[in-house]
Amino acid sequence: MNEAMKPDRRGRVQLLLLALVFFGPLVVAIALYFGGGMKDAQVNYGTLIEPPIILEAKQHFDLGVRGRWTLLYVGRQTCDEECQNALVDIRQIRLATGREIDRIERMVWTEVPLGSTILDEHPGLVALTPTSETATALERALLQLDAGHIYIIDPIGNIILEYTTNPDRNAFLKDLRKLLKLSRIG
Repeated sequence: MNEAMKPDRRGRVQLLLLALVFFGPLVVAIALYFGGGMKDAQVNYGTLIEPPIILEAKQHFDLGVRGRWTLLYVGRQTCDEECQNALVDIRQIRLATGREIDRIERMVWTEVPLGSTILDEHPGLVALTPTSETATALERALLQLDAGHIYIIDPIGNIILEYTTNPDRNAFLKDLRKLLKLSRIG
């Protein structure tokens, strides 16, 4: 009688192991999802702006960048050395995207108009000042942004990511490439 019980017990153990193999990962996944174990995981280098700052369609259209990803540097009073380094960073990041370069625009906002030497060094740069007609409509949105930071604006006019000055170019480029790959627009 003792030998007859052993096969039955072995079958139960096998059934429990089989159930553990199938339901164990499910239980762990549910525990991590609802327990908050995955909330600290971050896949982007920049800081996500939640909720995104939304530019009105007319504002975005007036800039001539509607339908394109935009790298925006918000400067201070004048374009100092930090500003010039940031402009070089966004130029180099845009160039590093390769064939996606046509999907990206560069923009700078400063309180004082940029000098001609800076504009000559950065062809294609959209420069905004509070005195230009298009900037006056944008001032409310731009005043919410921190000076000295770089922002990514999506093709429909949402300011979605923020980077400090002197960003890690490789990490920034990785974020941008991921956005360009996943985006069906722009």
